[in-house]
Amino acid sequence: MKSKQIQMYTDMIRGAGLKATPQRIGVLKVLSEMTSHPGAEMLMEALENQGYIMSVGTIYNILETFSEKGLILKLKDNQEVMRFDANTKFHVHIYNENDNAICDYFDPELEILLSSYLKEKLPDQFSLNRMELSLYA
Repeated sequence: MKSKQIQMYTDMIRGAGLKATPQRIGVLKVLSEMTSHPGAEMLMEALENQGYIMSVGTIYNILETFSEKGLILKLKDNQEVMRFDANTKFHVHIYNENDNAICDYFDPELEILLSSYLKEKLPDQFSLNRMELSLYA
């Protein structure tokens, strides 16, 4: 019997119009549990530690598909390495230039402020689908 958590990931994947394969469910589950914004290799190691065995190519394909469908975000770190984030809700990414870490900063007030401001300022032909804000420290 599937746990509620696995069912949630299954529903998210299906909601994006994708088949919910065990590999896709595993990648989304493990990535969602990570706060470090891992690269593909770091994600592969975390997957293996939880019993999921798949090739780097499979992981890259899944990540690319998830990104295209809006299930995850792709980020480049300070060294231009692709990193991934399963949290697609508004939050700020703070890039630490000393250790190449990416931290999340959550501020609902900031989201409301920016959304309101941009709603008023964007030209009529544009609508705000998603906001991303990055800070470098």
